[in-house]
Amino acid sequence: MDIANTTTAPARLYALVLKLRPVERGTIMPFSGELVQGAWLDWIRAAAPEVAAMLHDGSKRRLFTCSSLQFPLPEPRMRQMERDNTHLPLDPEKTYTVRVTLLLGELFALFYDSIMRFNMTVFGSKEQPFMHVGKQSLLLEQVIADPKDSAGWSGFTSFADLVEQAKTWKPGDPEPLTLEFASLTTFNRINPINKIYGNYYARLPLPQYVFPGLARRWQEIAPPELAAFVCKEQIEQYIQDEGMVIEDYHLQSHRVSFVDHPQKGFTGSCKYHLRGPDYATTPEMPLTVPGRGQATGRGQASPLLGTSTTPEMSLAAPGREAPGRGQTTGRGQASPLLDTATTPQAPLTVRQQVRLLAGLAFYTGVGYKTAMGMGQVRMV
Repeated sequence: MDIANTTTAPARLYALVLKLRPVERGTIMPFSGELVQGAWLDWIRAAAPEVAAMLHDGSKRRLFTCSSLQFPLPEPRMRQMERDNTHLPLDPEKTYTVRVTLLLGELFALFYDSIMRFNMTVFGSKEQPFMHVGKQSLLLEQVIADPKDSAGWSGFTSFADLVEQAKTWKPGDPEPLTLEFASLTTFNRINPINKIYGNYYARLPLPQYVFPGLARRWQEIAPPELAAFVCKEQIEQYIQDEGMVIEDYHLQSHRVSFVDHPQKGFTGSCKYHLRGPDYATTPEMPLTVPGRGQATGRGQASPLLGTSTTPEMSLAAPGREAPGRGQTTGRGQASPLLDTATTPQAPLTVRQQVRLLAGLAFYTGVGYKTAMGMGQVRMV
């Protein structure tokens, strides 16, 4: 696959798996995400100091993620090593992997050009280390970007492609959505109204922890013309109205050790049900969740949205709104009046937005410290 041709594509996202081989024998801590982040920034700093400074700016959200160094070990043994913080041996005869995602298309062009220069530098000479993770020097064996790679952790897409995929997705009722949380995940939370008890780490993938954060991330990094395709407030309302519920899960509490502190969280998988119906949209009420005067799952009106109407709803008596398909009438029955159509101004239903965000999560990760190996996630 010629991944060089993707460098000119606008607003792309990349998930790259680097195959690395140690120069010599040594040991390293089992969860090394913090060290890998430092090694990655050091590598970029050598290639483009101004870019490294921008990426390391603590006042900005990270435009990349890094995994911990991955070992060719069975998952249960690796999890136990992480819990016990047992340092693992590195063997020059074996290869190890690091996953890096790039959330700014220009970073891939920088990475590709730097790799080409690096290859030319070492060609015909003694092998030079590609990066230094902690005290260990590692050679670059291969870069994998193929979405069809059997491991399932590499690929590339664009924000526009994510939108188009979401548009063509036709969910059932309910529609299952399963996420695998492959590395330690947690959510740094605080009550925004009353902060008397301070922050805490939420160690369950509740919908209200996962998807509003992804919606905020989309709005931060998507091109301006696509940012409005996702509305964080309306996704929050959909979750509050219990449109999204946990159907099944296989989760384990977990802990790892950073260089100077332990960190608790969880790993595993969680199956969500995205419940319908999808409500009709209008330019004034652009995403499909119940509006004011429309019945919610608890039989009460949702206060978030205004009283905008569609042309079909204009037949209602003044001061009243005709219910749409799946909206409760005065007799407690669903009215078939409105379809689930979208408009040019609002091309995605709320469930399509959730599906879009699940695709985004493959690149951005979820939760706390995604640039240091935490929150690696994918749909399964």
